[in-house]
Amino acid sequence: MTVNDKKSISIVVPVYNEEKGIASFHNSLIKVLNKIDIDFEIIYVDDGSSDNSLSIIKQINDNNIKVVVLSRNFGKEIALSAGVALSHNQGIIMLDGDGQHPVDLIPEFIHKWRSGADVVIGIRRNSKAQSFMGKINSIIFYKFFNFISSQKIIIGSTDFRLIDRCVADEFNQLGEQNRMTRYLIDWLGFERQFVEFDANEREHGEATYSTRKLIDLAINLIVSSSPKPLYLFSYLGVLICFLSSLLGVSLIIEQLILGDPLNWKFTGTAMLGILVIFLVGIVLMSQGIISLYISRIHDQSKERPLYVIDIRKSVGFNNQKILKHKS
Repeated sequence: MTVNDKKSISIVVPVYNEEKGIASFHNSLIKVLNKIDIDFEIIYVDDGSSDNSLSIIKQINDNNIKVVVLSRNFGKEIALSAGVALSHNQGIIMLDGDGQHPVDLIPEFIHKWRSGADVVIGIRRNSKAQSFMGKINSIIFYKFFNFISSQKIIIGSTDFRLIDRCVADEFNQLGEQNRMTRYLIDWLGFERQFVEFDANEREHGEATYSTRKLIDLAINLIVSSSPKPLYLFSYLGVLICFLSSLLGVSLIIEQLILGDPLNWKFTGTAMLGILVIFLVGIVLMSQGIISLYISRIHDQSKERPLYVIDIRKSVGFNNQKILKHKS
């Protein structure tokens, strides 16, 4: 795709209970987009909001707006997937609707895209809304993930990114039920460039991505991207067998052959009990890891759709297009 072909973009914004800030976010976004020589559409994906977010979006008088309404809360990752699947322009920009992703950087994303990048990734340097422990936990997670996975994720990479139509078409073919958008896009490859930014504070309200959701997302990403946790316990089993054998031989020599010169005073029952408890713990942990993978296989085997769109409430789309997409 040449520069001359890159004349339209779709902005995909997942929305969940953002009634206090969505109007001001839209105004800020429009001010930036109107300064760029490019055709655009804004796709708001209402992810089962329980407040007035959907009503406020529909009240905005703007022909560039399209609204996808999911039948319930499926989660941000699924909402992003729905927005990307229903976009049709040459470029797709994903960003949060809470104001933390600076919309002023959109022209830079588009410039890098027009210069040849298929994927432009927003790299968060600092976040005004993130606590010190949050930053530490984020770094630990990225380092741990990069340790166990062959596909590396850059520390600080976010869902604030632009993808070319060729990337979006491939992304739409991926069938994972438990997904992390940024990982899947990175897995696809293509030519990448980066834009660093400092995340803003939320304009209104509190973060809707709870600690529990973040933990679930991290588990899904680790389990879906790498089998190494399974191998880890296999290696651990080998190590335990070796150490147990070494300890057993040492105890036999020290107590039965040499007569306990080190005064360890281990009884046979105590040694057997410690060994059994230790091995039972390892077996239970191993079964827990295996159960995570089996549960993911179970979810995938159901072949349920990623999401369900409420056609009656969605705005700006041809219903036949939505029905065709869902099939």
